[in-house]
Amino acid sequence: MVSKSEEAKVEETIATQTSEEVTEVVNSEGLSSTTEKVTPKVKVSKSWESNAKLEELANHQRNGEIVTGVIRSVKSMKLPPKMQEESTLIVALPGGITGYCPASEFKERSFRNLEQFVTLQESFVITHLDLPSSIAILSEKQAAEKLREVFWEQLEDLQKNNLLDSVEFNGIITGYNQQKGIIYVHINGEDTYMYRNEWSWRERDVVDAQPGEKITVKVLMFDKEKRAVRVSRKAAIKDPWEIAADMLQVGQVIAGRVTQVHPIHGIYVQIEDGVELKASKVGALDEPSIDDFVSCRLQKIDTKARRGRVIIIGYPRGKRNKKDFGSFLFDE
Repeated sequence: MVSKSEEAKVEETIATQTSEEVTEVVNSEGLSSTTEKVTPKVKVSKSWESNAKLEELANHQRNGEIVTGVIRSVKSMKLPPKMQEESTLIVALPGGITGYCPASEFKERSFRNLEQFVTLQESFVITHLDLPSSIAILSEKQAAEKLREVFWEQLEDLQKNNLLDSVEFNGIITGYNQQKGIIYVHINGEDTYMYRNEWSWRERDVVDAQPGEKITVKVLMFDKEKRAVRVSRKAAIKDPWEIAADMLQVGQVIAGRVTQVHPIHGIYVQIEDGVELKASKVGALDEPSIDDFVSCRLQKIDTKARRGRVIIIGYPRGKRNKKDFGSFLFDE
C-alpha cells in the first residue's frame, strides 16, 4: 500500500519539478519510485487517482496480466524510467485509467504514422508504475508475445487433430497492399495475411477492407518457422450457393442487379452476394444496363455446378440512367 504521507510527497514532487538528474529506488512492493525532478515536454495526466486504482494496476503488473485498452491519441513525450523523448500512445484502460505506451514498445515493425491506430483496441501489459508522476507505462510488444505463444500452440494442436478448418478466429485489419491485393489481419498477437479473393464469395478488383475493422476468419495454412499465417474471411462465411439452394425454386420471381451486359458473353444478374446467373429478357423490354435493378423469373439453377438462368421481366425502379452513380442493391 502507498501511505498518505508518501502521496503528499508525490504531490509536492510533481508541483516542484525541475531538470535535476534521475535516481531510481525500488520499494518493497516492487514499484519504481524516482526522485528525479524533470519538466516533461507534454503535461502528463495521472494514470490513477486513488490507492485502490494503484493496487489494481500493481496486481496486473505483478501477475503479468494482459489488459485491453483503446488508443486515444499520440504525442511526443518523455516518460520514466528512461526519460527519452519519443512518440507515445495514450491508452484508455478499463475503470477510467490512462496508460502510456512508448512507440518503441508498440508493434514489432515500425510505423511512420501511429495516428492510424487511434480509436483502435489493443492488448497491453503494464511494465512500469512510476509513483512520483502517478503514471502507468505499457507495452504492446510484450502482450503480443504472450498472446502469440498461445496462438501458435493452438494452431499446432488443431492441425495435429485435423480440426484447423473447423475453428474461427477474431481478427482486426491493420492494413492492406492494394497493388498486391493482400490484406493484413492481426490475430492474438500475430500478424497474418489474406489474399483479396479470400475476402468474400464475390469477386472484386480492389481491396475494400478498412483498417480497424473487426472480422472473423479461418486459418488456411501456417508455417511456424517463417511465422507465416494465411487466413480467409470467405472460409468463415457460408457459401451463398448453399443459401440459394435453400431459398430458390424454379419459376420464382426474384430481385436482382445487372452486373454484366456484353455483346458476346451476354447478360448476368446478381441475385445474392456471390451468386450471378446468366439472363435474358422479355422481348418488349428495353435493353438492360449495368446496375439496373430488375425483377426476374428463375428458369433453372444448378447449385452443384454453380450456375443457373433467369429471364428479366421488368424494371421495378425504372431504367437506370447511365450517369446515375447512386447506391447499388447489394453493396457490402
